[in-house]
Amino acid sequence: MKNGIAVALVVAVGGLGVLGPVPAATAQVANSERLSAKAVRSDFAILYTTLQEAHFDLYAHRSRREYDAYYRSLMASIRGPMDRVEVSKLFQKFVAYGRIGHAHIDAPITAFVSHLQAGGTVLPIFIRVDGGRVLLTETAEASGTLRAGTEITAIDGVPIRKLMDRVGVYVSAERPYMAHAQMERSFPALLWLDRGTVASALVTANVAGKRVTVRVPAVTRDGRRALAAKFPAPSLSIDFGTREYRQLEGEIAYLRPGPFYEAGQAVGGSGPSYQSASFIAFIDDSFSKILASGATDLIIDLRDNPGGDNSFSDPMIAWFANRPFRFASSFMLKASAATKADYARRRSTGEPIDPDFAKQMDAEDAQPNGVRYSYELPLKQPRSRPRFQGRVWVLVNRHSYSNAASAAALIQDYGFGKVIGEETADVASNYASVQSFTLPDTKIVVTYPKSHFIRPNGRDEVAGVLPDIVIGRPPIEATDDVFLSAALARIAAR
Repeated sequence: MKNGIAVALVVAVGGLGVLGPVPAATAQVANSERLSAKAVRSDFAILYTTLQEAHFDLYAHRSRREYDAYYRSLMASIRGPMDRVEVSKLFQKFVAYGRIGHAHIDAPITAFVSHLQAGGTVLPIFIRVDGGRVLLTETAEASGTLRAGTEITAIDGVPIRKLMDRVGVYVSAERPYMAHAQMERSFPALLWLDRGTVASALVTANVAGKRVTVRVPAVTRDGRRALAAKFPAPSLSIDFGTREYRQLEGEIAYLRPGPFYEAGQAVGGSGPSYQSASFIAFIDDSFSKILASGATDLIIDLRDNPGGDNSFSDPMIAWFANRPFRFASSFMLKASAATKADYARRRSTGEPIDPDFAKQMDAEDAQPNGVRYSYELPLKQPRSRPRFQGRVWVLVNRHSYSNAASAAALIQDYGFGKVIGEETADVASNYASVQSFTLPDTKIVVTYPKSHFIRPNGRDEVAGVLPDIVIGRPPIEATDDVFLSAALARIAAR
């Protein structure tokens, strides 16, 4: 079940720091070439038609009548030539309207990263949403008045909640909780999409019990680094994008598997690789060490995990599962010409294909376009002994996305372990298994979900993974790993 939660949104904050080159397939969207209104209208019509045909259920959260009306209103707004960035923004607004996280266009955020790499500026306003409050997570300007932890209430006179709703049209998300979680990684990018390049903004905030308004200048990447050096933001010294195994106090082992994909590009440069050999080698080596250590408890850290594919997570779970398992109680697919074409493109790259996924591709070929059909997921077997038979604890937070949320739900529903932390923003029963198509004139790549799956416990609802043990979100100024410390205390108590 491949990850598709707007990966570009997750890395948008990285664009303000050090980020590698933008892939050629998407970097072109950032150029200034203007497209005729005819070409934009043509691609927009193709976009809607193809989504209707290929998306598992475009109208799951919006009615056909609502979507048709929105389509007409956006189509009417195309009155003359448009540059590629504006086109990509228009199209992403349309795709995000369906409120499904796995349907998105990354081009607008990729354009933002290209803008920064070319020396462009952005408002360094990084936020966190805690209930009814919006807090800064980094100091926003050189005087230090607007420090990390400060509650902001408005930007340029617009109430912050109203502004979040306005920029939220660019965010693909099932519910506000998920949209706000993504904004925590991408708010400067969303402000740029909303208003373009600006010299500054007036930020209204509550400081020491008083309402103040402070001008926040836009900065380049170097300017942001200088600001961060002057006012270091509190943060954990953990790189959640890496893999790690270590032994903790007593007989407790810690495993952070990292994303459930390989960070390197797949053959053909179409996205991350899903060749799992090195991941499985790491997992097998880690569990060999865990067994040798005599550990009685294992913490699996899925915080800030963007997800990936169950061909990675299943072999990990097999090390401690005590019965056969699968990540979904129901798995439905929709056949379409777009999915068949994307499969053909993938086969043409020569990249090795996971045998289970190859069977799914064959099943697609046998189905008429437009048909929704049930696909029987193979049961995964626990490993033969030796395998870990101690207690398993899974750490999650709101940024445990896609397959990370599904893996946590699987472990919880089968009773393989306990989930600790905060509710995931991504939902546990979902529209996923993403594929993509490219619009002919604009060359914009559109990602869509071709499946609908229901978590193992059979509950089909718009809800994240609810932890068995809830841990309150640590304060912004915390530098200790509050989640891990709380988990260790709970383990000791049990």
